[in-house]
Amino acid sequence: MLPPDFWTEYEVHSPWTSVPEWKRGLNTELLESLRSEPLADTSDVTAAERLLELTWSELEAFGTGGGNGCDDKAIAVVIRTLEAVTRRLGIPLELPFRDFTRFKTYWLRNDGYGSWQARRDILEDLLGPTRKELETLDLRLAGPKIKEELISALRNPVAIRDQLGRLQRTAESDPALAIGTAKELIESTAKTVLQERGLEANDKDDLPALVKQAQEALGLHPSSAQPGPDSTDAVKRILGGLMNITAGLGELRNRGYGTGHGHKGERVGLRPRHARLAVNAAMTWCSVMLDTLADTQAPWRSSGELPFH
Repeated sequence: MLPPDFWTEYEVHSPWTSVPEWKRGLNTELLESLRSEPLADTSDVTAAERLLELTWSELEAFGTGGGNGCDDKAIAVVIRTLEAVTRRLGIPLELPFRDFTRFKTYWLRNDGYGSWQARRDILEDLLGPTRKELETLDLRLAGPKIKEELISALRNPVAIRDQLGRLQRTAESDPALAIGTAKELIESTAKTVLQERGLEANDKDDLPALVKQAQEALGLHPSSAQPGPDSTDAVKRILGGLMNITAGLGELRNRGYGTGHGHKGERVGLRPRHARLAVNAAMTWCSVMLDTLADTQAPWRSSGELPFH
C-alpha cells in the first residue's frame, strides 16, 4: 500500500515554441476525492501522514524564503483535506489560518516577524502534536497481519485483499464497518480454503458452519486426529478457542454492532477498541488457516490431498 502522490505532471503549450513544457502541479481532483472519503488503495492514516508532511513542508518553505510549490488556492485545498481526514480518524486538526496569506498574518501576530526559526517553531507547535498522534495510531494499527506470501499463493485472493484493505482504512474511523468487514474476511477465507481443497462451499451456510468445514478441511478441527503437536490437548484447546473467537465475532456483528444487517438507532458505546478487538480476532483465525494451507508439511497433506496452488 503506497502513500498517495498529491502532485501531478501536466503539459503546457507555449505560442512561442512547438516543444511542450511539462510542469508539476497539485492534484486537486485527488485531494477533493480524499476530502470526501478514504481512497480505495490507501488508509486514512497513511494519507493523513502524507498530507501533514505536504502541509508542513509547503508552509515552512513559504515562511523561510520561498520554494513552495502551492499557491494560496492550492494550499487551502491541502489544509482543508488534512483537516477532513484527521477528523475522520478522530484526531481533528484545525489550523488558525487557511492559506499562505493568513499564515503570514498569523506569524506576524505571534512573534514570527524577522525570524525563520520562530516560524519553524510555530509550525512545530501547531503540527507536531498531530504528527505524534498519527505515529501512535499507525503503530496501533500495525497489529497482526496476514503475510503477503500466503495471500499471493492463492488462486483467487481478490476478496481477501479487498477486505484487508477496507479493514486498514476503517478500523479507527468506522468501527461498525470494521466489525462487519472482519466477519466477511473470515467468511471469504473459509470459502477460499474450501476452494483450494477442492471442496464446495454452500453460500447459504452461516459463519459457524463455514468455519467448521474449513477447519476440518485442514485437520484443524478439535475433533481431528492428527500426528504430532496437532494431536495434543493443548493445540486442540487453542483450535477450539479459535472457533469460539469466530462465533463471538459473528454474534457481535449480528447484534447490530457491525454492518451487514439493517440497524435501528445508535450503536451505543461502540468504540474503535471494539473494532480493533474484532479485526485482531479475524486476523488471527485467517492467518492460522492460510498458514496451515500453505505449510508443505502440514498433516492434511499426508494422504494424497489436493496440492496448494
